[in-house]
Amino acid sequence: MKPDTKVAMENLIREARKEIPFNLSFDGHCEGRCDECPEKLLEFLDIDLSGWESRLKNGDIPNLGDVHTLARDCKEIYAILRKKGFIKECTPAKNGGV
Repeated sequence: MKPDTKVAMENLIREARKEIPFNLSFDGHCEGRCDECPEKLLEFLDIDLSGWESRLKNGDIPNLGDVHTLARDCKEIYAILRKKGFIKECTPAKNGGV
């Protein structure tokens, strides 16, 4: 059975907080491109996640589009952080293990 959208959003927020390094230091790392600025992207995402945490606490129910949009934003920001070297790629464990 698939989780409802509230549970899906809670799971997404929990996973994003676990996997995305919000505590990075960016001293002296400005490249002049604000559209892919890791610091600004993490700030944007933290605000978005905090907003949803608050809304869920207040009883708001997200729709499927809300969950999809937040998941897409998380994936895109994660990919930018990885591309810029702030997140190291993991090598899969041998024999299919985790």
